[in-house]
Amino acid sequence: MKKRTVISAALAMQLFLCTGAFAYQSEFTNSKAANADLPAKAKLEAYKVGKDFLTTMVRPEWTKEQIQAFQRQSIFRNIPALAFQTDASDALKPKVIMTNLPGVKVDLNTGGEDAGDEIIVSILGGDRLNPDKSYTLYTGWSSREGSDKPSLTLHSLQRFGQPGGTINDLSDTKDQLARIEWKQVSETNPNFKVAPAELSASFPSHSDEKNIKKVKGEYPNIYSKETLEQYRKGAAQRVQSLSEQSMWRFAATFKKATNLDPKKLAEQYKLKISQVYAIGTTADGKEYTVTWFGDDIKDLSLLEDNPRFVKFHITEIEGRAGGDSLQSLSLSPSVSLVEAEDKDRQPTGIYWLDQLYSASK
Repeated sequence: MKKRTVISAALAMQLFLCTGAFAYQSEFTNSKAANADLPAKAKLEAYKVGKDFLTTMVRPEWTKEQIQAFQRQSIFRNIPALAFQTDASDALKPKVIMTNLPGVKVDLNTGGEDAGDEIIVSILGGDRLNPDKSYTLYTGWSSREGSDKPSLTLHSLQRFGQPGGTINDLSDTKDQLARIEWKQVSETNPNFKVAPAELSASFPSHSDEKNIKKVKGEYPNIYSKETLEQYRKGAAQRVQSLSEQSMWRFAATFKKATNLDPKKLAEQYKLKISQVYAIGTTADGKEYTVTWFGDDIKDLSLLEDNPRFVKFHITEIEGRAGGDSLQSLSLSPSVSLVEAEDKDRQPTGIYWLDQLYSASK
């Protein structure tokens, strides 16, 4: 939104902070329907688990008027997003994300010694949000041992699908919703029975995966069964034409209810997996998207014990691999589609779109 809209939204926003014996809590409201990406209201809570792990839970809501701004018109549509930015200390690293927001994709923009990591949760199914429903967005962060000053900032922003397929941020749309300082968070997350084991020993650097993934161009161009089939055909042809010995960024989408261990899959097909997506289903049929960075399924121990999943399956993986490995992977009976990078565009899986538009098959 324009600067005057940002100022108006800021005047409507109320922040409440509780420290001491309580969890970090922040609540905010937005009465400006024109500022559609900024939730109408939301609540954020942050907890610690042990000495080296931080969790956040955001519960955002959008109104009917706001959601109308996300209604797709062919490939032209506004895409709301929520972003977490760590500070320049490089002391917090994202480990796992869980949400019931529809059609989410998670970008990791890696930092370094002079810049912190950022994760952007793009809600590609923004037009399918239910008005005035409280959604959940959970994140888990590991902290470098001995660090007591890192901070984490939550923003909302608006993205836009371009005709060429890329997804760009709209300028002047980023609103800061809350800023969490490590030292302000004191209460233990009640949904964890014990702290994750050996968390500090597995502190990730992400240093070799600069900008692990950008949401791929072409993805916004899929808005019907016909455009999905066209995309699938083109992606399959590209994989078969890859140079066998060169390394390529890739994304693989799996068929529904496929049971896989990403680490074993990486060993079998010589893949370097940087990100995994999965779907968890509760006893009452509610679905949550879960994503983490790397191929270690043990990172799921970093999810809080609520909600409880009765079903869980891997839906997508992303990373790097040789052309011959990707061609072999594409022939696996559990694989729906393998995509490879194209010029400067990064690949990402299409599981949500596959289920959305292939249901009649």
